[in-house]
Amino acid sequence: MKTEERVETKSSRGSVQDKVLAGLRYGLMSGLFVPGQVFSLRKLAANFGTSAMPVRESLSRLIAANALEELPNRSVRVPRLSAQSLEELFELRVRVEGMAARIAATRITDEELRKLVEINQTVKDAHDSGAMGEVLKANQSFHFALYRLTRSTVLLPIIEGLWLRCGPTMYFSLSSPGIWDNSSHLDMLTALERRDPDATEAAMGRDIMKTGNYLIQQSRSGVKTGPIAELSFSFDGEEHPLAL
Repeated sequence: MKTEERVETKSSRGSVQDKVLAGLRYGLMSGLFVPGQVFSLRKLAANFGTSAMPVRESLSRLIAANALEELPNRSVRVPRLSAQSLEELFELRVRVEGMAARIAATRITDEELRKLVEINQTVKDAHDSGAMGEVLKANQSFHFALYRLTRSTVLLPIIEGLWLRCGPTMYFSLSSPGIWDNSSHLDMLTALERRDPDATEAAMGRDIMKTGNYLIQQSRSGVKTGPIAELSFSFDGEEHPLAL
């Protein structure tokens, strides 16, 4: 094989793995995978339209990041989080994402604010229509559009790591009345419009702990299972089911 061909093959393989890893990370952070869900290497590879190798490598990287766990039989699943773990993760989220919200309030432009308003309307429309999978995806888009306003190369990876751990629990909160009423997002948008760091941080904390308090209470009460999301994500312009 010529050198150019070897480089191209290696590059293509890396590109496929990057896409698989990005898809899995997105599914975890958006709450499209749930705690206790076991992954099938064969089904994942089929859904991504690739061989098993890039899927296996991507799963290994997520295991190393503690976003997934390997069982004694070598299967891979989304970890179940104890009440203590949830308490720690949500406390960290309030602190770190609250800091990001403060910074965003001092840097946001009018155009960026309009974009956040549009994304939040997508959250509301999805909720009103009962498309709960779309609610999760739009909620993730809203939060990370806000966090990117910090222009920080330090904060964003930390927040992504927290969402990789917390994201899968989000699906269990969808049936709880009041959590997804959109009021905290509206409070954030009002505070951002005023360029008020204190109010933006406070609204962010309320939004995070609405879900956090519910999930911690559920964990303490012994709730261990939940419905597997019959959802899909977009990969290479096509929708792929997340019944894995």
